[in-house]
Amino acid sequence: MGLENLYSISRRELAKDLVFEIDGEPITVSIKGVLLARISSREYNFSFFEISENEFVLAVQMRGFVIYLTIESDEEIEEEIYPEIVRGIIENLSPGMALLLTTAEKEYSGTADLLLDDEMSPALKEFLYSLLVRHRRGENPYEQTEIA
Repeated sequence: MGLENLYSISRRELAKDLVFEIDGEPITVSIKGVLLARISSREYNFSFFEISENEFVLAVQMRGFVIYLTIESDEEIEEEIYPEIVRGIIENLSPGMALLLTTAEKEYSGTADLLLDDEMSPALKEFLYSLLVRHRRGENPYEQTEIA
C-alpha cells in the first residue's frame, strides 16, 4: 500500500478543524496541508513558522521524520497565544501523527512527499512546496539568515 496508506492516514487523522477558546473567544484552526520528510536526526523537536497573520506551519520532528502541518486560522492570532495554540494542536493531533510515523517507518522509502493539500493559500503552498523540493534535493530546508 505504501504512499496511498499515508495519504489516507493524513486525510483521516490530520485534516481537521480544531476549535480553541482563547480569552473567552473561540478560534478555529484548520489543518490544510501535510508534508512528510525523512531526516537524519531521530531527536524530538518542533518549530513554528508564521507565514501571515492567520497562516502558520508547525514542523514536528521525531523518529527520523519531520511532519509539516500547514494551518490556517479563522482570524488573526496574536503572538502571545502561539504557545497555547501549538500545545493544543500537538495534543489533539499526536495520535494521528504517531500513526502516520509508525506506518511510514514500515512502508515509506521516499525522502519527502506532500500527503495533503486542501485549498491552501498561495503563500502556504509556496512555503510547503519549497520545503518539499529542498528535502528531495537533500538541502537544508530552512533559509539561512545572518545574525543582526
